[in-house]
Amino acid sequence: MTLGDFDLTGRRVLVTGGGDGLGRQLTEAFVDAGATVVICGRRGEPLQRTAVDLAGRGEVIPVRADVTADADVDALVAAAGDVDVLVNNAGLAHRDPWPQVRPDDWRWIMNLNVEAPFRLCQRFVPAMMARGWGRVINVASIYGLVAGDPGRYPGVGLDIASYFASKHGLIGLTRFLAAQVAASGVTVNALCPGMFPSPANDDALRPEVVAALSDGTPMGRLGSDRELRTAVLFLAAPGSSFVTGQSVVVDGGWTIW
Repeated sequence: MTLGDFDLTGRRVLVTGGGDGLGRQLTEAFVDAGATVVICGRRGEPLQRTAVDLAGRGEVIPVRADVTADADVDALVAAAGDVDVLVNNAGLAHRDPWPQVRPDDWRWIMNLNVEAPFRLCQRFVPAMMARGWGRVINVASIYGLVAGDPGRYPGVGLDIASYFASKHGLIGLTRFLAAQVAASGVTVNALCPGMFPSPANDDALRPEVVAALSDGTPMGRLGSDRELRTAVLFLAAPGSSFVTGQSVVVDGGWTIW
């Protein structure tokens, strides 16, 4: 093994939801590994800020696009060009007691968290297969693997049924696609973060919730803004060519208890 096994110089990466939160952490990792990174999201300001902040470290191309909208996806495909690494990171949760979840809210989360990654794979993976090299990384969650303990969310609860279902579905999609394209030189894997602060969960991370989540993690803390970098680079790297259909968990030990 050499450092070249992790070198992404000359590769082109697309990170959906790459402007802030975990997406920005992943974007920084790819830039530092030498890749050109296309980032997209529904809000232009975080995308532009990330592109400006990282301009001295590498090339970041911001594209404002909603990955659930067909016209936006068409524009994103045109702007992104030949992508070597597709990171399906964009995703949200909808909070409501499960008996009260409305069908439209359920479908919106499924559309964003499962259907959009599938459609982007349809658009980008055939070209990867034709070139004989490619990486798909679907950002799932430990809640695509386990059911979760509502007691770890005092005063907030864990009423995010569509999130759990969609992340389980995304891992299933990962395994299916990995088997379909394995002989082509394209790998498909899932990255499953544990407890990481991000703008999407700021409201839920009250001090008492942070304390309970930390208590539920063998390492006794939440993840930092740098602790997904190595995992995502491993899944994208040339040296991981025999790893496919896997769920790589980065959770401080949460799922071993």
